[in-house]
Amino acid sequence: MEFERINLLNKDNAMKIRLKQITWEELFADKTILFNIICDLLLDESNLLYYATQKESSKTIPETKKYVDNLIKNNSLIIVVEDIFNSLGWNKKINISNTAFQGDIAEYLMSILIDKFTNVETLISKISFKTSSKMPVYGNDNVYFDYENDILYYGESKFYQNAREGLEAAIESIKKHSTVEEISFVRNHTSSFIAESEEKRVKMVEKYETVYADSINIRSIVFVVNDDIYDKQEYEKMIVEYFGSEEVLIQKTEEIILVFLPVLSKKEFLEFFVRRINNG
Repeated sequence: MEFERINLLNKDNAMKIRLKQITWEELFADKTILFNIICDLLLDESNLLYYATQKESSKTIPETKKYVDNLIKNNSLIIVVEDIFNSLGWNKKINISNTAFQGDIAEYLMSILIDKFTNVETLISKISFKTSSKMPVYGNDNVYFDYENDILYYGESKFYQNAREGLEAAIESIKKHSTVEEISFVRNHTSSFIAESEEKRVKMVEKYETVYADSINIRSIVFVVNDDIYDKQEYEKMIVEYFGSEEVLIQKTEEIILVFLPVLSKKEFLEFFVRRINNG
């Protein structure tokens, strides 16, 4: 299954990302279709190494693929993946009600999907900074870059049952975290940059080790995983109601891009995810 790709700066103010050749009727009849697709992305070894570690061998996509191949040849891939799971606390003792666990899932999934179906790419994956499975990584969830339009994006993800509550919480987090401290974090952590290619990564390292904060074009991306609504029109209605009017919405979305993923059932998905982890 593949996601259709879009340009996040498309002139259309609302676009639907969909799975090719899958209908909502099919997904509601069997939620495991969607759950398996999402879990395949989350548990993919290359994704785990690229987004969830600080390894020098997985700073770019080609390097990560080469590293995975070498681990397979050396029969050590399972050990490396277990290390990642241990860092994240992904084991039989997972409490699916734990908000840190839910936040990690949303944060990690955000980077995978933003890279997979948009023109914007992950620059810093915050889940790779995890030092305790019980504690979140503070600040904005991820950092992204639009190479075509020279825009730095702060990412904020939420995993809520209610889409509006998730949107509200994400907006509040952006207001709280979009400070001079955050851009200092980016400039002080160029060694943690990841990129599609080494050329892009070197370019970004050189740029952000010398750039002035006031010369950076900064926007935000909100990513909300929810289960109360799924229809495009329902999302549009909710968003307009949240911002108060279409005029305010248009003004705000010039600064913030909104992305929603309807997971159909938050509880059922998290339970399914835990079973996938423990059953291999």
